[in-house]
Amino acid sequence: MIGKIVTGKSFKGAVGYVMNKPDARLLSSDGVNTSDTREAIRSFNFQRKARPEKAEVVGHVSLSFHADDAPRLTDDLMRQLAGEYMQRMNITDTQYIVVRHGDTEHPHLHIIYNRVKYDAKLVRKHNERIRNVAVCKAMKQKYALTFSEGKKNVDVEKLHGPDQVKYAIYEAIKDVLPRMQSVEALAEELERQGIATTFVHRGGDPGKEVQGLTFTCDGITFKASQVDRKFSYANLTKTVEQNKAEAERKQKAEEQRQRKARQRKEAAERRRLEKHEAFEKKWKEFIKDSIIEPHVGPDTEEPDNRAEGQEQKPECDPVFRMQIPIPTPIPTPMPDTLDIPDIPDTRITQIEGRKLTPQQQDKLYSPQGFTFTYRKNGYERTVCFRPFAQENGPDILTHEILSERKISNNPLVFGVQLTDEHVRKIRDGQYVYIENMKRGDETVFSGYLVMDDRLKHGWVFKQAPDNWIKFGKYEMREMDKTLIEAGYVARALVKWYGIGQTARPFLWKENPTDTTYKESWNDPRKPKQNEKLTVKQVPPIQSRQEKKVDQDEQTPRRRKGWRI
Repeated sequence: MIGKIVTGKSFKGAVGYVMNKPDARLLSSDGVNTSDTREAIRSFNFQRKARPEKAEVVGHVSLSFHADDAPRLTDDLMRQLAGEYMQRMNITDTQYIVVRHGDTEHPHLHIIYNRVKYDAKLVRKHNERIRNVAVCKAMKQKYALTFSEGKKNVDVEKLHGPDQVKYAIYEAIKDVLPRMQSVEALAEELERQGIATTFVHRGGDPGKEVQGLTFTCDGITFKASQVDRKFSYANLTKTVEQNKAEAERKQKAEEQRQRKARQRKEAAERRRLEKHEAFEKKWKEFIKDSIIEPHVGPDTEEPDNRAEGQEQKPECDPVFRMQIPIPTPIPTPMPDTLDIPDIPDTRITQIEGRKLTPQQQDKLYSPQGFTFTYRKNGYERTVCFRPFAQENGPDILTHEILSERKISNNPLVFGVQLTDEHVRKIRDGQYVYIENMKRGDETVFSGYLVMDDRLKHGWVFKQAPDNWIKFGKYEMREMDKTLIEAGYVARALVKWYGIGQTARPFLWKENPTDTTYKESWNDPRKPKQNEKLTVKQVPPIQSRQEKKVDQDEQTPRRRKGWRI
């Protein structure tokens, strides 16, 4: 996808060029009578009269696509790409036509727009070419469009002489550049491959700064920028600095990973030692409490501590004295190792942070497993969980997805969920036809649905509500009148100046009792650009170029639309 944008003075030439080709197909338009070329030119010129002092008000954009994308580039997709391009380029609230041509193998379209907007402001031209390149690149990535392969599609066998040497240098630099961290290292690596690198200093003075490079191979010398623009000295310096920064980042990440691994290992060792010491302490206390003094019985001589001549008094009557045997404890052998961790409870008690009740735990350990349904990331899944017992360690939780379906956040209308296409049409100010809706009494009906663009309130009509009726100063569709009278802001389709021409202004009532409605080309629900910014509306930091005011905007402006 390549965009080319130019500005001109005459709508006659631009509109005639894009509409008078035999294979031209009109894809979309706004505020322009497209019945024929003359009426389209007249519509553009009528709007430009709002800024008669401006000459260059004709905007012309051509969007070209790769030939490989031709099979998927339908008219609907091309219309969508053109609309998104204009939104990204801030080409809004103004007249335009989008025309597709088929005279080349590369699909392309043309956008003719009026730089004079409906509110008499101008579409800005500041940095439009730079913004055009950025927008095209972003849209190619979003829609997976084909990128130009550049030198990748070069047929090397057809190259001869200097071109062949230049391509060899290009391939050599491309292969080694990703792992280089300085231009000097790149030069040394190329020297090993037979490519000499010469640093060009400012003014030819070796004492001054380097301003360029040259590469020499087989006696042929090329400037770095001649090999490829991305191989200029400035670009190479930027690339090697990025490589160096990336290498340092990876090194720091690896050092951090190793440090955390050491910390985890040390923490595990500390926990093991603590368990060892605690177990050893408990073991010693157990041994100490289990030692029993030897019993003094008949077979044991008791030391005689009596004084000489003193008789020993029996403790009790000899008849009732008996030997009470004391059980001898069975010695418990000391284990070979004291690192005996506590055996935790292996039973699973929670799933993803959700605690299970005893009943749910019993169901989990049953043959059927524990099944439940949950919603996450726009999907509804039914999952069956079962435990898996390890030989050593806690049980492992396994799961099986029984069913999965994508759910939508779109609203329900009488039991029917709106599709994304329905929502798109409603927000674009259109009606949709819905079938098999159900009332409270289970009766089924179909009809034309009209809703406000925020999907808060809706009406169902038996007939298509697009018949024209007079309401206020305009003729509009019945559905637009219904929205306005209900107190909503409607981007109404109204009959504009000229026969058969239409426009889409915003119409609304400030109070339900008002007999007239307000109108504006801008959405009154959005804050004005010149309103004071709140804390939540912090403007981004602008560069010096962005702070420059467009010369076209320095002229006196007309009064703005109605303020809500």
